[in-house]
Amino acid sequence: MKNQQRLAILAAVFACFAFVLPAMASAAVWKHKGVNLTKFVELSLPGGEVFETEVSGEWSGMSCEVRAVMTTEGGSTAKITKYELKACPKAFGKMSSCQVNTQEAKGLPWTVHVKTTDLQITNMRVRRTFKAGCPVTELDKTFTAMTVTLNTPSAISEMEFSGALLNYKAFGSWKVEGLNAGTYGIG
Repeated sequence: MKNQQRLAILAAVFACFAFVLPAMASAAVWKHKGVNLTKFVELSLPGGEVFETEVSGEWSGMSCEVRAVMTTEGGSTAKITKYELKACPKAFGKMSSCQVNTQEAKGLPWTVHVKTTDLQITNMRVRRTFKAGCPVTELDKTFTAMTVTLNTPSAISEMEFSGALLNYKAFGSWKVEGLNAGTYGIG
């Protein structure tokens, strides 16, 4: 009886390895026109970001222009090396009369991990301060894992990012600029 139990346990362990090992061997990587990427690439990503925070029980925030630069040399990682925070022309809720005083990306470069069909930015931190009269004086937020959804994982031309913290959300999109649009992907 004990030998049958041991054999059953061993069979279950081997069955797990049969599913886990192929998945580990086929981790997603950066590709250029379907071929594994092995050279340095820089992607310019203009776009926009909306951030929302709870102010007196109401979701309030701003819509801002941003420009990111992502670099990779292939494999299963990349980096956001630059994150320019530009104008925030639209505000809503209790922040509708607010104006940004300063805004900066902190802790660059941010590491980007390639997942099966999307990307994940680690420790994405943005700090903003606001001019007098705004009910919020400062927002300094770090997303330990910001999800980046790709419009077409094998030929990326647009990306959407989103993340949520307690009483704070950020989401937006980037467009791959120029000739790089649609030529780089993951797989």
